Amino acid sequence: MILKYIIVVNISQETKLTKQKIKKLSGTIRIIGDKSISHRALIISSMSIGKSEINNLLESDDIFSTLNILKDLGVKIIKKDKKWVVYGNGSNGFIQPKNALDCGNSGTTARLMLGAVCTNPIYCTLIGDKSLSKRPMKRVTAHLEKIGSRVSLTNNKNLPLTITGSQTCLPLLHKISKPSAQIKSAIILAALNINGETKIIEPRQTRDHTELLLKYLKVDYKNQKMSSGGRKLIFNGPYEIKSKNLFVPGDPSSAAFIIVGALITPNSKIKLIDVLLNKTRIAYLSILKKMGGKIKIKKTKIQSGEQLGTITVLASSLRGINIPANLSPYLIDEYPILSVAAARAKGTTVMKGLDELRYKESDRIKSTVGMLKSFGIKAESIKNDIKIKGSPLKEVKCYKTVKVYTDHRIALSASILGLISNNPVKLDDNGKSMSTSYPTFKDDLKKLIIN
Repeated sequence: MILKYIIVVNISQETKLTKQKIKKLSGTIRIIGDKSISHRALIISSMSIGKSEINNLLESDDIFSTLNILKDLGVKIIKKDKKWVVYGNGSNGFIQPKNALDCGNSGTTARLMLGAVCTNPIYCTLIGDKSLSKRPMKRVTAHLEKIGSRVSLTNNKNLPLTITGSQTCLPLLHKISKPSAQIKSAIILAALNINGETKIIEPRQTRDHTELLLKYLKVDYKNQKMSSGGRKLIFNGPYEIKSKNLFVPGDPSSAAFIIVGALITPNSKIKLIDVLLNKTRIAYLSILKKMGGKIKIKKTKIQSGEQLGTITVLASSLRGINIPANLSPYLIDEYPILSVAAARAKGTTVMKGLDELRYKESDRIKSTVGMLKSFGIKAESIKNDIKIKGSPLKEVKCYKTVKVYTDHRIALSASILGLISNNPVKLDDNGKSMSTSYPTFKDDLKKLIIN
């Protein structure tokens, strides 16, 4: 794909684009459904009893990986009008799949489904694409083996893997050493079908979408704040969950790309409505405000247990800052697009403690720095930190094809830099990876572009 000021629709490699300078971004849009909540809405609805209608489900590659696996496990899921209807089989209702369960590129699918199936008396093989097959699974499977599931991993850490579930899994205490919402959620999903008290201790609170959704579905559990700042969750299963209709709010991680695009494009003013405002997901807004971003947040309503709101953004003069390591669990998906804001900020930005980025869809320390260097931006990695020397006045130009490593967030971030680039931007995957999380990105951006 060749991107010129992001005004591109399915062009061939040979097509040359007419130079058309973007004047600003202006208007109001509704962001597509949240990826994290879409995964959980499908899985937990499948583990409930009865029919659930899910509104605004994200229809991306990652979500279809979860959806198709649930179908392979015997769950009936159909699309009716604009809603997805799930006929739940209960927390012990998965059947023996006939084929391997393909997680595609989705780490969330793989890790959450491991927790969901491990208490069912079935044998499953989980596979994924080349990128996912390099990502660590032992951090999840170690907890599941401890309670009684049998797991065989490739190289003792990766997909493909096999898991044999058990109906007699043990109710135990789990201490999560490294903050991870995926590990926590996998254990929670297992606990829903375990007889007895499962306790989970996390050192710092991570994304709590699983807990909020279960609370909305009236699952009785304890959520205790610890003096250390972490959380202790106590589930006393097994549970019979009654289905309810669900609404998936707008994805704040997808919104981040549009927000930064408005901040760095002169004269822009945009409004995003029905965006998820969960405090574990919008730490990046505080970072952008600290950098000088003119951003207003207004809470509007609560749906399916989550806070929604409106975000208004104006073009701004940004300044470089230090982003401490203790914020990394809350910014894990936003570092690539924050690096774009840093590139247009006055001064130096240092992002610290990014070791977990090594285990995402790409090594995001390497791919983020490489993406910036493709535009001539001074950036470097120092161990697990990224240092960016920004300039709001320097001409932005794409000097070579951007290598995105099939990572959707790198591709999207490079495309946002394309808004202010003085020449066409080329992505080495032709933009295909964007469909992993944000399939309507180009359409949303086109609605806001004023030429």
